Amino acid sequence: MSALTINDSTVLTQLFDPESAPSSASPSIDASLPTDPYTPFDLLQTLKQTELKAIKLAESSPTSLPESRKILEELTTAHPTYASAHNNLAQVLRMLSVPATEILPHLNEAIKLSSPSTPTSSLSPSQAKILSQAYTQRAAIYYSMFKQGGSEDMEAAASRDFFEGGRYGNGIAREMAVRTNPYARLCGAIVKESMKNEYGECL
Repeated sequence: MSALTINDSTVLTQLFDPESAPSSASPSIDASLPTDPYTPFDLLQTLKQTELKAIKLAESSPTSLPESRKILEELTTAHPTYASAHNNLAQVLRMLSVPATEILPHLNEAIKLSSPSTPTSSLSPSQAKILSQAYTQRAAIYYSMFKQGGSEDMEAAASRDFFEGGRYGNGIAREMAVRTNPYARLCGAIVKESMKNEYGECL
């Protein structure tokens, strides 16, 4: 009978317990922290009102999406460090079926602006919510690209982002992280090979 190597064991562990990786520690959320560390409170209230107007337009009718896009694009141009607007603009662009190359920069920026300064630093509930949404959106784009003929690296990127989205609270992302785990196929091959060695070619 063939023994599993350390690497094989690691693969199996990550497949059956995908949250066992070192980066899986739950984020430290502190409600006392500023909602947006880059935006003064008074200005933040004004930006939120403008953003809410764009969101309501996007939700009201497909024909209102271009106007919603215009508002959010103006908002991100005038206030480039306002992470929430980048995240919502990305969503509107996805609804408009804009190419991924135009959407990803906004998701990248939302993630960059909302991420804690270090892996152990605390972040506000609002930052965690943005990260949950932005990581999940970006994962969905990567996964779609993979399904349309992209490389397995694209699937791996989707899995990592789904994992992060789940870590920050998105339940669907957490489930998708397991489904898209690139270790799954490798694990299947390892188990199949081990069983072949044990029981013969009849399997």
